[in-house]
Amino acid sequence: MIKENHYVACTILAQDKDGRYVFLVKKEKEGFSFPATVAEPKKTGLACVINRLKEIVHLDIEKLELSELTNAIVDNHRIPLFVFSYDNVDTLPHDLLPEDSELSWAHSENIVSTLEQWKISGVPQFLLI
Repeated sequence: MIKENHYVACTILAQDKDGRYVFLVKKEKEGFSFPATVAEPKKTGLACVINRLKEIVHLDIEKLELSELTNAIVDNHRIPLFVFSYDNVDTLPHDLLPEDSELSWAHSENIVSTLEQWKISGVPQFLLI
């Protein structure tokens, strides 16, 4: 059974116009975080994350590929982090977000402090990109 207020998080890796990978992140007062949602009873964490992505990002969900599932620890809470890749050469990452979105795209060097705060377990492959 899922605990009350248990969260699942995600990010999407997509290539920018220069072919560099960018991460989908949420803007915060100080830096970034990864988009997260409450895990719903009777739904898997993956289903909750995909439903949330459908609400916040304009993308063809069929072109989304789960690249990795890792754990993060934020404020002593263990949060599953789903990492997706999105390969669509016809669409640039900024075109996937609504104009009023609280989300943005950031290169890995710009989210180093976020990665440190989230205490990613193991050696996630997505950090090697």
